[in-house]
Amino acid sequence: MRNVLLVDDEPLIVEGMQSIIDWNANHMQIADTARNGVEALAKLDGLSVDLVITDIMMPQMTGLELIREVKVRSPLTKFIILSGYEEFNYVREGITLGVENYLLKPVNIDELEATIKHMQHDWEREEIRQIQMDQSWRILRNNILQRWANETIDAKEFRERAQLLEIPLTKSRYCAAALRIVTDHEMDDPQFYRPVIAEQCEIIGNKHLPDGCKIICFPDQEGDIIVLFASTGMEEEEWQYHALRGMKQWIASDTGACVWGVKGQSEQSYLGFPQSCKQVKLWLQNHLFGESETLIVTSDNEGEAAYEHREPAMDQFHKLLRDGKSLEVDRFIDDFFDVQAEDGHSARTPFFNSAIQLMLAAKTLEKTPDYGGVFAPLSRIHTRSGLKRLVKRVIHQTLDTYHATERDYSPHVMAVLDFVKNTYKEELSLKTLSQKLDLHPNYLGQLFQQEAGTSFSDYVNQYRIERATHLLLYTDKKTAEVATEVGYWDTSYFYRQFKKYAGVSPTELRSMYMKK
Repeated sequence: MRNVLLVDDEPLIVEGMQSIIDWNANHMQIADTARNGVEALAKLDGLSVDLVITDIMMPQMTGLELIREVKVRSPLTKFIILSGYEEFNYVREGITLGVENYLLKPVNIDELEATIKHMQHDWEREEIRQIQMDQSWRILRNNILQRWANETIDAKEFRERAQLLEIPLTKSRYCAAALRIVTDHEMDDPQFYRPVIAEQCEIIGNKHLPDGCKIICFPDQEGDIIVLFASTGMEEEEWQYHALRGMKQWIASDTGACVWGVKGQSEQSYLGFPQSCKQVKLWLQNHLFGESETLIVTSDNEGEAAYEHREPAMDQFHKLLRDGKSLEVDRFIDDFFDVQAEDGHSARTPFFNSAIQLMLAAKTLEKTPDYGGVFAPLSRIHTRSGLKRLVKRVIHQTLDTYHATERDYSPHVMAVLDFVKNTYKEELSLKTLSQKLDLHPNYLGQLFQQEAGTSFSDYVNQYRIERATHLLLYTDKKTAEVATEVGYWDTSYFYRQFKKYAGVSPTELRSMYMKK
C-alpha cells in the first residue's frame, strides 16, 4: 500500500481529494494531510510517503519550494501539482523538478487516475530494476514460475510479470522437464540448496542452444528442478536431451546424489507449459526408481516394468512376525523388493500398497499403534530401496517393542482397555471410567500411564485413528462417515487428530494406497 500526503491550504480541496477516487482500489492510502509546506515538512520527519499531492500557492512556502526540499530528503518520492490556474512558468519549473503531472482545479478524476496508473507502472519498473540488482530478482522469478506451473496466477498478472522478468511468451514450442535429486536416505539434505542448483543448471543448459531457443530453470515446492524449454519449433528435440544430460551430470558430480530426469511433451504455446509440467510431475508421482540412474525418461512412456508384480505372502509374513524371527523377516522383505525393472523404474502404486500392507501387519501387534512413522515418510520415498528401508525400520521397531513389553496388565487397566475397545465410538472420559471402577480419576490416570506407557486420552485417540485407518484404506466410506464411526462428531477435529497421530491427512493416506 503506497502512502500519500495531501498538502493544500483549502480544507474543502483536502476533503475532496480524499474522496475523489477509491484510493484503496489503487493500492494507495492517504497517510496524512497538511495545510502548507512548512507543516508538510514537519510531518514528513516521521512519515514515509510515496506520493505528495500539493497546491502551488500556499502561505509560508509554495508547493515548488516544498518539492525541492522533499527531493533532497527523499529522491524517490513522486509529486503531483494542483493549481487554480494554468501558469506556464509554474508548469515549466514543475517539469524541471520532475513532477508527475500538473492538474488544474477542479481536478479531473480520469486524469488523476491515469496519472496514478502511470506512476504505478513506474514504481513497478523501479522495483524490478532494484530487485534485478540482487538475488531477490531470481526469488521473485522463481515464485512467478512456480505459480505459472501450478496455474495459481491470473493470466493478466502473469503476462505483466513475464515481460518484466524476461520469461519468453512468443516462442512456438514450450516443454517442461524435471530433474529429481534422490539422496541415500530419501531426506532433503540442507547442502542441496535448490535455487543455487537451478541457477547453475540454467547456465549449463544455455551454453549451446539453437538460435531462438531459451532455457529457464527453477525449483518447485517439492524440491525438483523444473526446466522450461522455449523454442522456435523448427529444430530437432535432441538439443533438449543434450541440455538435460549436461545438467543431470553436473548435479550428480557436484552433490554425489542420484539424479533422475523426466521430460514432458511439447506444447504449441506458453499456455500449454503448465500441462507439460503436470504430465512430468504425474509421471514422477506414479513411479519408483531403482538403484542405478538411467537416461532421460519421457513422461509419455507409460510402459510398466517387464515383470508381473506379485503380492506379498501375508500368511507367511504374519507367522514370521508372531515368531519374532527378525532375520527371516528381513529376508522376506529383501526377496519382495529386490526386483529387476525395465529402464530402472517401476509403478509406484503396487509397491506402496504392498509396503503399507506389511507395515500395518506389524502394527497389529501393538496395543497402541503409532502410525506417524508409517505414513508420513512415504511422501519422501522415491526409490524401491528407500521404501524397503522404511518397511524394515517400522517392522523392527514394532518387533522390538512387542517382544520387550509382552506382559500382563493389572485388572483395572485391563478393564479400561476392554472398555475402550468395546465403546470407542462413544464419549469416553477417565472420570466416567473411574466411577465405574470405584477409583479416584487421578489414581486411575497415573496407573494407566504407568502400565500402558501413554495417557488415557492419547490411547483413545490412537485406538480411534487405528480403526479409522483401516476404514479409510479398505472401504469406500466418506471421510465424514469414518470420523463419526470412530467417535469423532466434528470432522475438522477428526482431520486434526488424524494428522497428529498418523502424520498425514485422511485424504493424503488414501492417495498413497490404491484399493483393489
